[in-house]
Amino acid sequence: MESDLPRIPCESLGPGLLGNPDMARFWDKVALTEDENLTIKALSLIFGSPIEKIAMIGEDSRRRFSGRRIIVKVSGFDQPVPLKSLGDGALRMFGLALALANSRDGFLLIDEAENGIHYSVQKTFWRIVLETAQKNNVQVIATTHSWDCVRGFTHAADELEEAEGMLVRLDRERGPLRAVEYSERHLKTAAEQGIEVR
Repeated sequence: MESDLPRIPCESLGPGLLGNPDMARFWDKVALTEDENLTIKALSLIFGSPIEKIAMIGEDSRRRFSGRRIIVKVSGFDQPVPLKSLGDGALRMFGLALALANSRDGFLLIDEAENGIHYSVQKTFWRIVLETAQKNNVQVIATTHSWDCVRGFTHAADELEEAEGMLVRLDRERGPLRAVEYSERHLKTAAEQGIEVR
């Protein structure tokens, strides 16, 4: 018996990078839409040089997208280059932007959010996540072991009044596993004082 309840979109990004099949599946839903601009903005912020255009090229084998790959036109370069040639940070940001666009009105789970993202751009990374999640009505749940990632999240959340976030640490110190919650205000204090919250 089929349920009358609406389906809620839920996407996930693992600790690894998105493969070509997932990028192709995500890309097909955002190409030539407003969300395509988000991917260009995200890549430009992480790469440092303006990205002018993005395209998916190659054969679609109907069952799998393995023959398709992403190329980008970088300002100042005559020819497009494979996205993979820009490094893991570019791949991670591109995957994140695509996943956020494909999670509209739903959930996005990010495992080890810091993977592939240089510590110096963690605040920018989280600003994109928070702004886009707010705009697209996406509930983001992310895991991390990185203090730089937590600090980047804290500074981005502090600057964006319309976005709301919190950190939940799982603690097993005294007895059973329990959740310890840190509001944005508590995280800001912890970041300023260098207090460990992981």
